[in-house]
Amino acid sequence: MRSTLLFSAMALAVLPISLRPGAAQGPEKAPRFPLLRNQDALNLFGTGNQQLPGWALPLAGPLPRTTASMLQLDHLHRAKNPLGPVLAGKLHWAAADALGCAYGRTYAEADLRRAGLKDDAIGKFTDAERVAVAFARKLTTAAHTVSDAEMDELLRLFGPEKTVAIVHTLAWANFRNRIILALGVAVETGGPLPPVEPRLDANLKAPERPPWKDVQASEVGGEKPVAPVWRKLADAEVEAALERQKTRKPRIPVPATAAPATNVVWTQVSSGYQPLLTKTWFDTMRTFQQEAQLDRVFSNSFFWVITRTNECFY
Repeated sequence: MRSTLLFSAMALAVLPISLRPGAAQGPEKAPRFPLLRNQDALNLFGTGNQQLPGWALPLAGPLPRTTASMLQLDHLHRAKNPLGPVLAGKLHWAAADALGCAYGRTYAEADLRRAGLKDDAIGKFTDAERVAVAFARKLTTAAHTVSDAEMDELLRLFGPEKTVAIVHTLAWANFRNRIILALGVAVETGGPLPPVEPRLDANLKAPERPPWKDVQASEVGGEKPVAPVWRKLADAEVEAALERQKTRKPRIPVPATAAPATNVVWTQVSSGYQPLLTKTWFDTMRTFQQEAQLDRVFSNSFFWVITRTNECFY
């Protein structure tokens, strides 16, 4: 998924700036990345005196505009999700639990309580919710094994608009949880916090990036990289799978309202059924691409490695 690429590339964009010589790396329980002070971050985002989530503080310095876009995406999914706060919160919890992200579980539980659920109701599901939660776990841990029959069941229970919203909700949940796990942040003092809706200074700019050739020349310590464990595929097998994919029936029909400006089918489906979720996600991705200034060849190679590891035909 592009969310995985964005997370992985984001970590690489932060590293050259925040782990330069002298950066605080401290004892085992210290933050993995230097943190911007909450008030300094608030000054960037114009959110009054509201505390920012712990994951935003290490990102706000090197990637301020991206962080603001992520906070807007977080606010949309937690406060204005088209699935409603209960189903969205249960999907958030399931994705976090499947990944072992305690921060994500704690936040999902807090959002469900804010929606009016009692503690003994958080882990209870209707029949339809049970299907959605099972899908959430499978999409999180083994997305390539999701079947046409499972998607048909979601469509029968929820319809195309909500099914697309479920997919977007889980894409966001996995995106955020993986960033949190990589950053190693804990639930804030006084947290879990309500969603924040920032107002960004239009003139705000990220710190200057080091030349890419300097990044490439950097020495990396630690163990030697391990070769990925990929299932071997013969050329003929790959070509046959590609031909099957070209001719197969779409799981979700392209809506009549789909924007004709793109030939990318998943974009037509997403923007047709859930335009706000799709636009906010693309705004975040576009902001990161502009701000991080990663080498194009490297970022696309990184995308290929992640796609291959996930066994995603796309």
